[in-house]
Amino acid sequence: MTIEIYTATLTHDKGKMSLTVISLSGEQGAKKQIMVSEGCPESAIIKIEKLTAKSQYNTN
Repeated sequence: MTIEIYTATLTHDKGKMSLTVISLSGEQGAKKQIMVSEGCPESAIIKIEKLTAKSQYNTN
């Protein structure tokens, strides 16, 4: 399992905003999280960039 952190820029009627999203399902998962939480279409996401990725392994 890989934890990825993305930063995204969204546009809306009153300007732009930036969000940081932690995703377990890659860039598409991060976009889906943003669209659900902000109630916006995918076209409102004007930029998304991966900041870091960290692998998690269960050694049990």
